[in-house]
Amino acid sequence: MFVRRQHNKSGSFSIYVVDKSRGRYDIVKSFGSARTAAEADLLENKAREWVREQEGDPDTLFDQMDEAQLREYAATLQEGRIELAGPELYYGEILDRLGLGKGMAPLFRHIVLCRLFDPGSKWRTIYYLQRYLGTQCPPEDIYALVDSLRLTEFCVSPTAPATCYLIPTPLARTPMLLLVDAEGRPVAARLLDRKLKAGKQREKSIQRLARKYGAKEPVSIVKGEGVPAELPSVFRMSKKDLAVRPMRRLKRGRVEGHLCICLAAYAVHVELSRLLAAAGLSISLDEVRQAARTLFRLNYISPYTRRPKSVLIQMTPLQKQLFDLLHS
Repeated sequence: MFVRRQHNKSGSFSIYVVDKSRGRYDIVKSFGSARTAAEADLLENKAREWVREQEGDPDTLFDQMDEAQLREYAATLQEGRIELAGPELYYGEILDRLGLGKGMAPLFRHIVLCRLFDPGSKWRTIYYLQRYLGTQCPPEDIYALVDSLRLTEFCVSPTAPATCYLIPTPLARTPMLLLVDAEGRPVAARLLDRKLKAGKQREKSIQRLARKYGAKEPVSIVKGEGVPAELPSVFRMSKKDLAVRPMRRLKRGRVEGHLCICLAAYAVHVELSRLLAAAGLSISLDEVRQAARTLFRLNYISPYTRRPKSVLIQMTPLQKQLFDLLHS
């Protein structure tokens, strides 16, 4: 498609978007007529922007600017105009597919995405919201949300669980029972009662919970081996310290909320690994994280339509490969 200016006998100009793919000029869209050349230029600009939107071409945003105009525009860009888009485009897309953000506060989504692309304390979520999304979030709002989350029924995979894992937590004598399906996706999770002492009493309780959720294989106690590949990285566990980290306040509600966030991030990692393997792509999760950290979008007001617009800054081949995989 391209823009065509037709000079009419009356002296006016008609602006069309035409297509010649079938060997003749077919009018795709009319942008009206103009009496003067200046008015015609404005209509042409609107038509070109419409073509760019239809063809999904983000690289021609500044086609109508010369070098001096481009430098002047770049010098006026404010921090809020450039937004980090990678976490939403990669991890957010999978989070939506899994239905994990449904019915949850938007802040839960931000905390999970931040843990995926920049693992750390909840304070990093505050920095992420402020630096990249232009949103101010008091720390008490984050901790209030975390304290409200519960593990009673955490389900992602609709299939029957294949294996159970007992994950140590910072709470004394309170491990988490995690049930996963054959591909490692979490089916359910639950904190055990801290009153249960290690031994037969605890084993019977674990077996009872496993049968409740339909697990067929014996419970596996996590000792650093045989654990799903994504589990240690998301839960920030090492061979020396398998407990879920980081935790500063050892209260059951806070730990449960932290585990919910970790499990949501873990589910996204497992699904992302599955998609990469199915597509035959040898891309590591660390490479995905790096790609997400450097994918930005520019928000601007169209000078032609006066409407807010956004455009992705040119992607690297890896970023484009991941984008096509998740948005095809």
